[in-house]
Amino acid sequence: MKAYRLHAPKGWENLKKEECQEPSVTGNQIKINIKAVSLNFRDTAVTRGGFAYPGEKLPMIPFSDGAGVITEVGPDVRKFKVGDRVSPNFFPDWHGGNFSAQKVFRSLGGSTDGVLAEYVVFSEDSVAKVPDFFSFEEAASFPCAGVTAWHSLVTKGGIKAGETVLVQGTGGVSVFGLQIAKLFGAKVIITSSSNEKLEEAKALGADYLINYKETPDWGKKALELTNGAGVDYILEVGGKDTLPQSLEALKPGGSIYIIGAVGGGAPGQANELFLSPLNMVNLQGIYVGSVDMLEEIFTAFAPNQVKPAIGKTFEFDQVHQALEFMSNGAHFGKIVVTI
Repeated sequence: MKAYRLHAPKGWENLKKEECQEPSVTGNQIKINIKAVSLNFRDTAVTRGGFAYPGEKLPMIPFSDGAGVITEVGPDVRKFKVGDRVSPNFFPDWHGGNFSAQKVFRSLGGSTDGVLAEYVVFSEDSVAKVPDFFSFEEAASFPCAGVTAWHSLVTKGGIKAGETVLVQGTGGVSVFGLQIAKLFGAKVIITSSSNEKLEEAKALGADYLINYKETPDWGKKALELTNGAGVDYILEVGGKDTLPQSLEALKPGGSIYIIGAVGGGAPGQANELFLSPLNMVNLQGIYVGSVDMLEEIFTAFAPNQVKPAIGKTFEFDQVHQALEFMSNGAHFGKIVVTI
């Protein structure tokens, strides 16, 4: 089979497409012919040596998010059959229940091989069935960004109609957050430096648009948009670059979900949480989620005919171009590679 393998960090020249041995199945494992993968900010960092994982071994197959069709099942498989369309979970060992260190020790495309290959093998408990409503490209968009937003707003937040969500930028997690919020009848404030992207977000249902270049004090603006009450939930992807504004926008007792820290992380950010006794905020780190959560978002989106936003699609030979495009931050929603 053909697969991409990362032979050394710190340079995409070390990410090479090559011939590899096709994996075999045993026990309760299933073999998946991957049809599409999607990119996350993490993938650019891993392939450039920005993340290091305990037990990481090179060469490694990168990327965490994919979808495909089962071509072979092991003798102990009970949940799936050949021909089923499935998507592996970001954490292959987090099937359900609460977070634990053991469940998240292995992550696809980080501490263990990912999905940037024609064939992959996983335990049947590590994958979710893909509804027929989604194409492979659409299904591949859910495992990291979709589950992260779902974990934040639904599993942790218990979002309800009439509440307000603020999402930062128009990347995968933020756009999924917008779609989830609208699915539950919540209002959405979205920030971006691009008026064109803000209009795309408006077309998906965003209620309030803030260009943070034109309005640097966007936290105050968000507070005004809620008539001074503050925002219930914030998907915080910027870290130290955006947290002060998020605190300005948040209502007392509201929740900020720290996700990814695209802005470079936020050392010492908790010091700002107690500047006012009225803050009493809930600060929650979110690290993707479980197979159960992936199944839940699939079954929530499909009946309501909500599809993920895909900004650009690349071919299997164009992985380097896809990573470059991701790094430039010019996309809206998800970037997908077809295999």
